[in-house]
Amino acid sequence: MSTITYNNGTAFEQKKGADLLGQMLNNGCEVQYICMSGSCGTCKVAVKSGMEHLSSKAGMENMHGCKEGERLACQAVCRGTGDIVVEQ
Repeated sequence: MSTITYNNGTAFEQKKGADLLGQMLNNGCEVQYICMSGSCGTCKVAVKSGMEHLSSKAGMENMHGCKEGERLACQAVCRGTGDIVVEQ
């Protein structure tokens, strides 16, 4: 079972093919977001470990200046291949 751990507290089983933001919201995490489509950049998170278990960066993430180790939670899709730890 692969998990997502958010802000070093909330941990839950990840769903392959689902984005980080939706999974965090569905599991009661308090996440900053506005648009859920990559337009605003509000849901930017730091991926502390498990970046290799997420989809490749989308164009919207480059537009919002996501640095190495950062992703827009609404654009990062889980591969279901291992644990992911994120902070916002």
